[in-house]
Amino acid sequence: MDTTNSAQSMIQNANVSKKIIINDIELRTPPRRKFLQAQYQVQFSVGDTPRSTKAAKEKKNRASWDENFYFDGNDGSILLAKVYRKPHIGQGRIVGVLVDTIGGILRRLKNGVLEVPLPKDTSDGKIHSSDTTIKFALTVEARGDVGADELQATDAVNRSTEMVNVLSPTPQIVDLADSAINASTSVVTELPKDTSDGQIHSSSATIKFALTAEARGDVGADELQATDAVNRASEMVNVLSPTPQIVGLADSAINTGVNMATKFQTFENTWGVLLQRMELFNKIVAGIAEIHPYTSLAWSVISAANQVLVNQKNRDIRVVRLAGMMNNVFTFVEDAEALKAVEAHKEPIKLLIQQVTECGYFISEYAKQNNFWTRTAKYTFSDVDTKIADYENKLRDLKSAFLDGVTLRSGVIVFRMMNVVQTIVESIDLNDMPYARGARYVQEKGCLPGTREAIIQDICDILNNPDEDAPRVCLLTGVAGSGKSAVAHSIARLYDGQERLGSSYCFLRSDVTKRNPQNFFSTIALDLSDHDPQYKAELCQVVKNNRSLRTSVSLSEQVKRLIIEPSKYLHTIGPLVIVVDALDESGDQTNRRSLLRALAEQLAENNLPTNLRFLITARAESDILAELASSPQVVHKQLGDVAEDIVDEDIARFIRHSLHRYTDLESAWPNQVWCRLLVRHSQHLFQWASTACRFIEGDGAIGLNIRERLKILIQRKHDVSVHPLDDLYRTILGQLFILDNVQHKFREVMAFVLALKEPLSLTSLSTLFDGDPNIRDIIKPLGSLLDGTHNEQKPIRPLHTSFRDFLLDDARSSTFHVDILPRHSLSLGHASLECMQKMLKFNICDLKDSRLRNNAVPDLDIRVTEAIPSYLAYSCQYWMDHVQHADCTPELLDEVTSFFKAFFPFWLEAISLLSICYPVSCTLSALTTCTILRQWAKDHEIATLATEASQFIQLFAPIIRESTPHLYLSAMPQTPSNSPLCQLWADHLQNHLSVILGHPPSWPAEVHTLQGHTNDVECVAYSPNGGHIVSGSADKTIRVWNPITGQCVAVLPQVHIGHIASVAYSPDGSYIVSGSRDNTIRVWDAITGQHVVGPFQGHKGPVTSVAYATDGSCIASGSWDKTIRIWDADTGHIVAGPFEGHTDTVTSLAYSTDGSKIVSGSQDHTLRIWSVNTGKCVAGPLQGHTGWVFSVAYSPDSCHIVSGGDDTIRVWNSTTGQCVAGPFQGHTDRVYSVAYSPDGNHVASASSDKTIRIWNANNGQCVAGPFQGHTRVVTSVTYSPDGSCILSGSWDNTIRIWNANTTQYVEGTFQGHTKKVTSIAYSPDGNTIVSGSFDRSIGMWNANTGQLAGSPQNHTAPITAVTYSPNGSHIIFGMGNTIGIQNITTGHHMRGIAGPFLGHTSEVLSVACSPDGKYIVSGSEDRTIRIWNAHTGKFISGPLQGHTSWVYSVGYSPDGSHIVSGSKDDTIRVWNPTTGVCLAGPFQGHTDAVHSVVYSSDGSHVVSGSWDKTIRVWDPITGECVAGPFQGHTDKVLSIAYSPDGNHIVSGSEDKTIRIWDANSGQCIAGPFQGHTAPVTSVAYSPDGRPLHQSMGIAESEVLW
Repeated sequence: MDTTNSAQSMIQNANVSKKIIINDIELRTPPRRKFLQAQYQVQFSVGDTPRSTKAAKEKKNRASWDENFYFDGNDGSILLAKVYRKPHIGQGRIVGVLVDTIGGILRRLKNGVLEVPLPKDTSDGKIHSSDTTIKFALTVEARGDVGADELQATDAVNRSTEMVNVLSPTPQIVDLADSAINASTSVVTELPKDTSDGQIHSSSATIKFALTAEARGDVGADELQATDAVNRASEMVNVLSPTPQIVGLADSAINTGVNMATKFQTFENTWGVLLQRMELFNKIVAGIAEIHPYTSLAWSVISAANQVLVNQKNRDIRVVRLAGMMNNVFTFVEDAEALKAVEAHKEPIKLLIQQVTECGYFISEYAKQNNFWTRTAKYTFSDVDTKIADYENKLRDLKSAFLDGVTLRSGVIVFRMMNVVQTIVESIDLNDMPYARGARYVQEKGCLPGTREAIIQDICDILNNPDEDAPRVCLLTGVAGSGKSAVAHSIARLYDGQERLGSSYCFLRSDVTKRNPQNFFSTIALDLSDHDPQYKAELCQVVKNNRSLRTSVSLSEQVKRLIIEPSKYLHTIGPLVIVVDALDESGDQTNRRSLLRALAEQLAENNLPTNLRFLITARAESDILAELASSPQVVHKQLGDVAEDIVDEDIARFIRHSLHRYTDLESAWPNQVWCRLLVRHSQHLFQWASTACRFIEGDGAIGLNIRERLKILIQRKHDVSVHPLDDLYRTILGQLFILDNVQHKFREVMAFVLALKEPLSLTSLSTLFDGDPNIRDIIKPLGSLLDGTHNEQKPIRPLHTSFRDFLLDDARSSTFHVDILPRHSLSLGHASLECMQKMLKFNICDLKDSRLRNNAVPDLDIRVTEAIPSYLAYSCQYWMDHVQHADCTPELLDEVTSFFKAFFPFWLEAISLLSICYPVSCTLSALTTCTILRQWAKDHEIATLATEASQFIQLFAPIIRESTPHLYLSAMPQTPSNSPLCQLWADHLQNHLSVILGHPPSWPAEVHTLQGHTNDVECVAYSPNGGHIVSGSADKTIRVWNPITGQCVAVLPQVHIGHIASVAYSPDGSYIVSGSRDNTIRVWDAITGQHVVGPFQGHKGPVTSVAYATDGSCIASGSWDKTIRIWDADTGHIVAGPFEGHTDTVTSLAYSTDGSKIVSGSQDHTLRIWSVNTGKCVAGPLQGHTGWVFSVAYSPDSCHIVSGGDDTIRVWNSTTGQCVAGPFQGHTDRVYSVAYSPDGNHVASASSDKTIRIWNANNGQCVAGPFQGHTRVVTSVTYSPDGSCILSGSWDNTIRIWNANTTQYVEGTFQGHTKKVTSIAYSPDGNTIVSGSFDRSIGMWNANTGQLAGSPQNHTAPITAVTYSPNGSHIIFGMGNTIGIQNITTGHHMRGIAGPFLGHTSEVLSVACSPDGKYIVSGSEDRTIRIWNAHTGKFISGPLQGHTSWVYSVGYSPDGSHIVSGSKDDTIRVWNPTTGVCLAGPFQGHTDAVHSVVYSSDGSHVVSGSWDKTIRVWDPITGECVAGPFQGHTDKVLSIAYSPDGNHIVSGSEDKTIRIWDANSGQCIAGPFQGHTAPVTSVAYSPDGRPLHQSMGIAESEVLW
C-alpha cells in the first residue's frame, strides 16, 4: 500500500464532519449501604457543545438513561464525559471524568459500546481512580468532505495523536489512523487507574456504552437532540440544580502535565462552556441590582471576545488556558444554591465578575495578534505570561473568597498600560487648566435596576467593540424627558465601577458658567490624567512651558493638543469610556458650533484613539445630527426606536418602585390599575413618570392625600396639541399656585432663580435677599420640579431642563411664564453689592504668615469656604454681570462708584482666595467685571478706575492667584505712582506699604504678546465688540484671539495657498473676510471658523487689502493688478469694478462711514477717492507722499483721511483732497499702517523702524511712543473699539496689545544743539535738564515738554561736562581745560559768577559737586584730579595723581568723604578729598578704559562702565568686585547711573542703546531701548527714580524716556 496516499486518506478521513450519537448510557457503581444511595447525572461535551442527562437514582448499584444525544464533530473532536453524584446526605461531588478524541473512542468500541472505569479529578492536581464504570453506545456517521485545510487537518491529527498517547498508554488505545467508523458497536473497556508513581494502570472497574455512527442527513445534531428532548428534557437550571458545587477542569496550569482534563482544554471545550455558564449566571443574578449590570457588561465583553476568537485561526494556548480558568470560575452556577450564594456574597462576586471582564478585554486584544504585539512592543513573552498568571491567580483567589464568604480588600488586576511610565513630571502644575467642577455624573441619577436593560446592553456592545475600525462614538438621542440622562449616568456608573470611566461631563443649561464648551476638553484631559499615569505623563509633555496652551479657549486646539496628542502614546487594553450627557445644553446652536466642529473634525480625520470611546446624549437637534450622526465613526441610537411596550414596562417598574410604600393606591385602584393609568398618561416619557411620582409622594401638594394627588394627574383631560410634560407642569403649578398674587410671586422668585449665572442653594439665595420669605414660600413646595428644595444646601435647579424651557416659553407656560427683565438682574446686582459691603474685609481668612503661598496654607480651602460662603463668592464673581443690564443712572453710578472705591482691595482679596478653588475662572471673572464696568460707565470716573483695575489684575495676576498676603505686600505697593488706585490704597488701608523711590510712573505700555504664528504677521483687526482679534500671516493661517487673556481661541482651516495679506470683520462681527497673495478672497464664520463663501476670483494679482461695507452687504478689495473690485459678501459675485486709475499696486483701501465712497492708497505715491455707485474717481490723485502709500483710513466722521507712506503721515480733507495736517515726522523708516482712534482725536502708526507711535490727529504732535518691543517690521496697527488699546502685528511673528493711554513710553526729542551732546543732568527737582555740547553751548530744557528754556548759552570752547549744584541754583560745567559755574536766575537767562578755574593742563572730562555744595572735583586728560572751592574757584587740593591715563569720570560719595575716579588706564581709585591720599585701588578687572563711575545712594557700592562693554559693581573700601560683569551691550559702555533707591542701574552705550539692570543680580530687566541714531554718551535718573525716565545725550539732540 502507498503510505503517502494512506496518510492523506487518514488525514482526510479524520477531518470529515460527522454526526455523533450517544445513547444507552449506564453507570455501574460499587456496592454500598442502602441509605447511602444517591442520584447521578452525566454531562457529555463534544467541542463547545454540552449535553446533560437527567438526574437518575441508582438502583442495585446501577443508574441508567435511555436518552439520545447528538453532536457534530470529527475524529479529532474531544469527547468529555463528567459524572456527578449527590448522596441524600452530605456534600455533592464529582465522581470522575472521561476524556478522549472521537477517533480514540471509536478505536476502543466493542460492538458500538464503550465501557471504562472513570478517572477522578481532584483539587490537588493528581488523578485518582474511581470505582465507577461508565458505559454508553457511540455511533458516528460520515457526513462527507467539509473542505478543511489540509495543513490544518494534519496539525489537528498530530495534536490529537499526541493527546491520545498521553492519555492512553494502555493497550486498548491504538493509533488514530486505525480507527474504524463503519459500524454501530458496543464498547466495554477497563478504566485506567492513577497511581502515585505517575503511571496509569488498568483498574478493575469498567465502563460500557454504545456508540453508533449513521448518515448525518439534512438535520443537524442540535435539531435531533432538541426533538429527542421535547418530552424528557427540562429547563437547564432545573437539570443542573441538584448537581453539587464542582471544581472545573481548568484547575491547574496546562504545563504541569498532570491533570488530564486540563490537557485537553481547547477553544471548543472551554469557551463554549464559559459562554453557557455566563449566560446562565446572567439569568441567575437578573434581579440583583448590585451585580447584574456588571454581569451584563461582562457578557458584552466576553461575547465580543468570542467573535474575535471565532475569527482567529491560531488560538494561542495562553488564551485557552486563561479561558479555562474563567470557565472554572463559573462552575458554581450549576449548584442548586447558586442564587443564594450570590445574594449572600455580593461584593466578592462583583469583584470576580469585574475581573472576568478585564480578562475578556485582554483576550480580545491578545487574540488580535499583530495588534497586540504592536501595542506591547516593550513586553516579552515571559512578561505577558506573568500577566496572564496574575490574572489566573486573581481569579482563583476571588473564587475562593466567594466560596468562603470572604471579602478581599484588593481590587481587580488590570493589564491596561502598555508603556511603563518611568517618571511623571510632577513639577508641572495643571491647576491653571480650566476644570468644570460639578460636571461629573451622579450615581443616583442612573436608571432603576432592571430598566433600560436592552438599550444599556446595546450601548455596552458598541463601546466594547474590539475591532480596530469600530466606531468611536455612540450618539444617543431622544425627545425631552425620554430618559437619555438616566442612561448616560447608568453607563458612567457601570464603567466607573469597572475603573474604565475616563471622564464624564454633564452639561446643564442652568449652570453654563461652569459647564460650557470652553472647559469641556480641558476637563476631560484632566480627568484622563487623573485616571491614567501614562496619559498624565504625555499631557505634561504637551503643555509644559506653555501656559497659553493650558488655558487656551480654542476648542480645535484643545481637542488636538490636550486629547489627541497625549492619547497617541496611550496604548490600552480595553476601552476608556467618556460619557457626555446633554450635549444640546452646552449652549444654543451658535455657542455650541465650535464644540461640534472640533469633534466632527477629529471624527472625520479618524483621529480618536482606538480604545477611547464616547457616549454622547442629546436631543435630536439638527446641528448635532448634521455634524455627528452622519459620521462612520458614530453609531446613532435613538430612544424613540425602542419598542413602546418595552418602554412602558420599564416605566411601570419605575412607578411601582417609586410608590410601592403607598398601599392606599392599590386599595383605590386594585390590580395595579393605578400604575397602568400613570403609564398611559406618561406617553412613554420617563421624565413625566419621575415628576408625577414626586408630586404624588407629596413634593408640592399641600393638604391633599396621595390618592387625591394621583387623581389630579389621571383625571385631567390631555390636550393632544400640548406636550405631555408641559401639561404635567401646568397641572402641578396650577395646583400649587392658584391665586393671582401667588402666581405673581412665583414668577418673580423664579425669575431670580433662572437669572442666576450659576445655581445657588435655597439658603444662599434667601440670605442674598436678606431672608425674603417669598423665596422660601415659593421654592419649598416645588420639590417635584426643582432640586434643592429638601436639602437647602444643594443648588436650586430644575430637575429637568424641560421645566426651564417650559417656564421661559410664553406659548408653553402661559400664566406661569417667567420673563427675566432688567429689573430682576438689577435686584441681583443690588443684593450682591450689599452682600459684599457687609462681609468683605481686610484679611478675611485671618492669614498669619505672608511667607506661605496659598497652596501651602493648611486647610485654606476650608477656611475660604467658611469665610466666603457661596452667596458671597457668587456676589464677588457676578455683581457687574447683573448691574450692566440696568441703565447707568446717577444713583446707580454713585452706588457702584462708592463700592468700588471703598472695597476694591478687599474684593480683590476675595478673588485671590477664591482662586484656590477656581484658579483661572476667578481671575478671568475679575477682568471681565472690570471690562464690563468700564464699558457700562463710559466717560465717568469709575470707568477710569475700572481701566486701572484691569491693568492691575493683568500685571499682578500671578500674585493674585498664588499669594493673597502679597496682594497687599507686593502688588499694591508697586502700583504706578500716577495711578488713581494708589489713592485707594492710601485711603482704605491702614499701615500699608508704600515705595518712596523707584515707583513706576505708569502701567507698562505692552499688555499682551500673542504668539502662535510661525511666520510674518501681515494684518490684524478687532471684532466690532472688541471681544476678539483676528490675524493673518505669511504662514497662510488665520487665527482668532481673546484680547483679555491673550489666548488663541481658533485657528481657521488652512485653505489659502498664499500669504494672508488682509483681514477684516463684518460690521456685526459674524464673519471674517480674508485677502491673500493667492489672488483670492474668502469669507469665514467668525464663531465656528468654518469657510462659508469663496474663493472670490477675478483679481489678476495678489490681494493686498479687503474691507466690509458699513452695512455688511459688500466687500471691497485692492490688488497688485492696480484695481479695486466690489463683491457681494454672500455670493462672491462682482457687483462693481474693476475701478481703474492707479498706475501701480493698490496697497490699502477703506470705506467711508456712510458706505458711499472708498479711499485707496497705492505704490504710485497717491491716494484716490472713489464713488461706490459709479466707480468713478471723485477726488485725486492726492499727492504729497514721496514714496509708496502703504495705508489709508477714514476718520470716524469721514471728514478726514489719514495716510501713511514713505516715513511720514499725512491727514487730508476727504471732500477737497487738500492735505490739512502733516507730514507727521518721527519714524525713521517706512510707515506701513495707520489707524484713527474711535474718537478721531488720535492716529496710531506702525513702521518698519519696529515702533508704534500715537499722534495728535490735528497738529501731528507725537503724544505717545515710540512703543518698542517688536523686533522686526511692524506691518499693521489698529485701535480697539473702545479706544483703550492698540493692536499691532509684526514680521517678528507676534501680535502685541498696547495700552493706548500709557505715558510710560512717551518720548521727546529735544532738538537745539548743532553738534554732539556730551553731557546731561537733571535738576534736583526733576523739572529741568541741562545739557552741554561740542557746539560750545549749554542748554536748559523743560523736562516735561521738551521745550528749550531760552536760547542756548554759548561759550568759547566745547562743553565737555555739566552738572547741577545740590540745591539746583547753579550749573557747573567743564570747558576746555577750565571749569565754570553759572547762577540760574530765570528760566530764560544764566550768568557766570565764578571761574574760570585754572590749573588743568589739558581738557576737563568730568566734574562733580560735593553733597554740601562747597566743593567741586574735576578729572582731566592730564591724568590728574583736582578739588576746588565752589564759591571762590580756588584750587584747594591736588593734583591727585596715580592714574596713568586720562581721568574720564569722577564723583563724590553721598556723605562727601570720598571721591571715586575712573580712568582710561582701565582702573578705578578711591581718594580722600581732604588729604588727596588714595584710600583704595586701583580696582582692577576691566580690560579697557573705565568711562563712567558713580556711587550708590547709600555709599556702599561703586558702579563702573567700561569700553570692554561691561558693567561692574565694587566694594569701595576693599576694591572687591561684588557683582558683574553685567554683559549685554555690544559696544563701549559710555555712561552709567544708579537709581535713587540703589536697586537699578541704567547704562548708555556706543551701541546706541540704553539698558536697565538689577544692581544685585546683574540681570538686564529692561531694554535695550532703541531710538538713538548715535552713541549714547550720558544717562541720568530723574530724582524720583521713575524707570525709563532717563536722559541720554546723542548727536545733536537729547531724548527723554
